[in-house]
Amino acid sequence: MRLDDCFSEGLLRKYPFPPEVVHKEVQNAERHMENANRCIEDGMYDLALVSVYTAMFHAARAILFRDGVKERSHICVITYLREKYPEMERYSRIMDMYRRQRHTMLYGIDAEALEEDAREGVELAIEFLEAVRGILKI
Repeated sequence: MRLDDCFSEGLLRKYPFPPEVVHKEVQNAERHMENANRCIEDGMYDLALVSVYTAMFHAARAILFRDGVKERSHICVITYLREKYPEMERYSRIMDMYRRQRHTMLYGIDAEALEEDAREGVELAIEFLEAVRGILKI
C-alpha cells in the first residue's frame, strides 16, 4: 500500500495532537519493552515477540502524532515511516517483519517462538526506539 492510498482510504488522516500525547506514546513503547523482557524471563517467548512489535508500534505512532497524523491501520503506520522518513527504511522493514510475527503468534495454530528470537527482537526494538527518539529529539 502507498501512503497516498492510506490517506485517501481514511486509514491515515490529519489530526492535531497535543505534545504530551507524543511523550505518552514513547512511554507506552517503553512499558511494552519492559513487558517483553518480563515475558522472556518467564519463558513466554511468543508474548515477548508480541510486546516487541507493540513497543515498535507505539514508538512509530509517536512520530505520526508529532506530525499530526492519526492512524487506523498498522500497515499504514509502517508505510508512513518508510515514505516520510527514509532514514527509517531499515526499521520500517524490521517493524513489518515483527508485525507479521505478531499476527502468527496471536492467530497461528502451531506458532512457536524461541528464546533467541525474543532476545533479538528486544535488541532490535531498543534500536528502533532510539531511532524514534532521534527523530523526535527526545
